[in-house]
Formats: sequence, C-alpha cells, structure tokens
Amino acid sequence: METLSFILGIAFVVVIAMAIVAVYAFVKVNKVQIRVNDQEMSLSREIENIHRTIDTEIQNVSRHVDNVERDIYSQIDSRFDRLENKLTSKKQLLKN
Repeated sequence: METLSFILGIAFVVVIAMAIVAVYAFVKVNKVQIRVNDQEMSLSREIENIHRTIDTEIQNVSRHVDNVERDIYSQIDSRFDRLENKLTSKKQLLKN
C-alpha cells in the first residue's frame, strides 16, 4: 500500500508539474502572438505610409512635369509670335 501511495504521489506531482509547464508555455505563446500581431500592425502602418509617400511624390513629379510642359509651350509660343512679327514687319517693308 505504501508503494502505491508513493507512486500515486509521484504521479500527482508529475501531473502538477506538467500542468504548470503547460500554463507557462501557453502564457509565453500568447505573449509571442501578441508581439507578432503588434509587429504586423506596425508593418502594415509603415507600408501604408510608404504608399502614401510614393503617391505624394508621384503627384509632385506629375505637377512639375505639367508646369515644365506649360512653360515650354509658352516659350515656344512666344518665340513663334516674335518670328511672326518679324516676318510681318519685313513683309511690310518689302511692300513699301
């Protein structure tokens, strides 16, 4: 009977120890899972910020290209007007 009590006592201690280890592991896994979720959210926010920055830069470049294009057309138009005025004045001189 003593041996049976001893074996049951040892088995009970082993079961309690395993339960403690299981709870400890469960808590650790939950903490790691929370950290992973936090990192995932942080990464997601960072990716959104990068996309927003890229979109802003694309808009800025597009605006700059439009402005340069407008300036080029304006300058070309001005040059053509000058040329037209010169040709018109020379034509008038030739007629007189």
